Amino acid sequence: MMRVFVLLLAMLASATVAAEPIDCNAIENTTAPVELTYHDGKDSSAVIQVYRDKSANSVAWIKTLDGKLVTKVALVAGILATAETTSAFAGKFKSSKITYTVDGMPKLFDHRQDLKYTIAHSTIYADSSTDLSSVTFDYKFRSAGKEPVGPCMLDVVHGETDSVNEKTGKTSHSYSVYFPALMAVMTGRTAEPVLDDIKTSFVPMTPIP
Repeated sequence: MMRVFVLLLAMLASATVAAEPIDCNAIENTTAPVELTYHDGKDSSAVIQVYRDKSANSVAWIKTLDGKLVTKVALVAGILATAETTSAFAGKFKSSKITYTVDGMPKLFDHRQDLKYTIAHSTIYADSSTDLSSVTFDYKFRSAGKEPVGPCMLDVVHGETDSVNEKTGKTSHSYSVYFPALMAVMTGRTAEPVLDDIKTSFVPMTPIP
C-alpha cells in the first residue's frame, strides 16, 4: 500500500510539472528563451529553441531528422549570418560550419510582403572539404493576424517560398509560419507546419558529440 501511495505522489508531481503554465507576457514582451515543437504534412518533426536579445539578434538551435541533426544558427537583425551543424552520421556530414551572405533581404524583415532574395553559402565539412553555392528565394506572403499559439495569442504570419539552387538547378517549395514576437519561423516541405508545443522552460540543446 505504501508503495502505491508513493507512486501516486510521483505521478501527481509529474502531472504538476507537465502542467506548468506558459508565461505569455514573457513570450511576447521580453527576450525570454522559447522552445517550439512542430511537424509538417509528413509528420517530420522538429524542435527549435530561440534565444533573443534586445538588439534584435538571435541564436536558434534546431533539431531535425528524429534528433540525428542539430543546427545552431546565428541571425543578425533577422538575417542569417552563420550556422554550425553536428549529426549522428559519419564522415563528411558529421559536422559543418556555414557562412551566409544574404542579398536583397532587409533587416528585421516582417514577412508581410512578397520578396525575392539570394543567400550564398560557404560551407566547410568535417573532412575539411568545402562547398560554395547560391540559392535564390521567391517568398510570397499569404496571411497574417492574431492566432492562438499554445495558451497565448500572438501575431502569426503565413507564407510560401519557391527556391532554386543556382549551382545545381534544383528547385524546392516550402511553407512557413513566422512569429514576429519570438523572432522564430517554422518551415515545412510538404505542408504548412503545425505547432505541437511551446515552452519557456526546457533543457538547452547541445551539439551531437
